[in-house]
Amino acid sequence: MTSFIICSIDPQKFRDVSQDIRQRMASSPHEIIGVHDAKSMCEGYNRAIEHARGERLVFCHDDIEILSPDFAAKLDRHLSRFDLVGVAGTDRVIHGIWSFAGPPYIFGQIAQPYSPASGYDVSIFSAPRRIVGNMQALDGLFVACRRSVVEKVRFDEQRFDGWHGYDVDFTFAAHLAGFKLAVACDIALIHTSRGSSEKLLHYTQLFNRKYLDRLYPMANRGFCVQQVRAMSKAEILEIMTPRIWDEAEVK
Repeated sequence: MTSFIICSIDPQKFRDVSQDIRQRMASSPHEIIGVHDAKSMCEGYNRAIEHARGERLVFCHDDIEILSPDFAAKLDRHLSRFDLVGVAGTDRVIHGIWSFAGPPYIFGQIAQPYSPASGYDVSIFSAPRRIVGNMQALDGLFVACRRSVVEKVRFDEQRFDGWHGYDVDFTFAAHLAGFKLAVACDIALIHTSRGSSEKLLHYTQLFNRKYLDRLYPMANRGFCVQQVRAMSKAEILEIMTPRIWDEAEVK
């Protein structure tokens, strides 16, 4: 049994992603658990874990579409080798935004709509193999794991009480706990949202403070894939001067 756990407040999006999952998992036992009143992504996921019956759990956004026709077989194969599997991530965590590690430390592929009439953008971080192990953190649009992971590591709902940072925190914590993470470059997904928010900086700073002594130096910051929109000169300075620098000097 595979339990798909989805936090969603949009009935149409939830119906669409549920239909897509049922189609791709038609030959495999599965269940879909929708959390429609989550206080945060962490709170919703933790609550759903208590009701999930599967030996494998998939945490995903409500605005994805799975394109790989053999998705179920790939998921089986990858989770037979690794404890957690995503579609994008990094093997070197330097910041609360996983893509700040930059090349050659980021992996995976994600497609996103360019505009309603202009096709899609396909972001290829790096895809040298079907699956790439030794990851340290994964993007939260899609994370599959064995039940043994959530029996030891849960989402930090006390600190990450919103909708950002939960994924890097959960997967990095799993890495630090000794679980094996990987990016599946051969699972093709469309993600219809860009995922940025004015709250993003706040939660990345929480992450940076939490793991200050476990992060790699920010040597490749100039190659960031993630784009954060600044609305003022003051905000630009705040984004370009991470609080982690000041804290590192104090410590």
